[in-house]
Amino acid sequence: MGAIVLARTAEAPRFHPCNNGTLTGEAIGVLTMLPLQSRSARFGPPDRAWFSHIPRGGFCVSAFLIVRNRRGDVLLGQPKLHKDWPEKGCLPLWRVKGVRKENGWILPASHFLMEESPEHAATRIMRDWAGISLGRPRLLGVRSEIMPTGAMIGSGRNRRRVNHWALCFIYELRTNRSSHPPRGWAKLRFVPVRELGTIHIGRNHGDLLFPYLKRQVSC
Repeated sequence: MGAIVLARTAEAPRFHPCNNGTLTGEAIGVLTMLPLQSRSARFGPPDRAWFSHIPRGGFCVSAFLIVRNRRGDVLLGQPKLHKDWPEKGCLPLWRVKGVRKENGWILPASHFLMEESPEHAATRIMRDWAGISLGRPRLLGVRSEIMPTGAMIGSGRNRRRVNHWALCFIYELRTNRSSHPPRGWAKLRFVPVRELGTIHIGRNHGDLLFPYLKRQVSC
């Protein structure tokens, strides 16, 4: 299983609640003043000192499925403009247009549904996006990715880039079954590893796929 990547720039101080279970005023003040990267990734109402605000650039939790057949080929697809992407895959159609414009290929993937477990998300992707009815995806690892949004906030020395934060659960599925392309795909096929360098992997999915393939070769 791949390493779980956790990004922190500083260790947040630990606080002990009062006897009645509430925080002292001093603790609340310190927590509120902590830089975002030093606060726990525990999101909730903005008036609660223990909770962080949702990042300005957004935060998402997604699962990616690397499906390989008996020859080791990798299942990749080219999406078509279809309502299933925003309704079931949480991918806006304008992003689908971007993938199509660059002639990109992507892995079967999806954001988590609210309160969904990683295992359920991977199985749902296997069924709904990989077009494979039976199998048991195996967790390879979790990656924390920061992606620039193009926006800036602040001024002067405090001016900084706004990032989108993505937590990515990467699963593998080995199968001898054929894939039956769901209707959201224009193309969905097993691509030989030797051909991956000749196609464009869109949506930064190559950042997840190629390290996995490199580890497989080194094993």
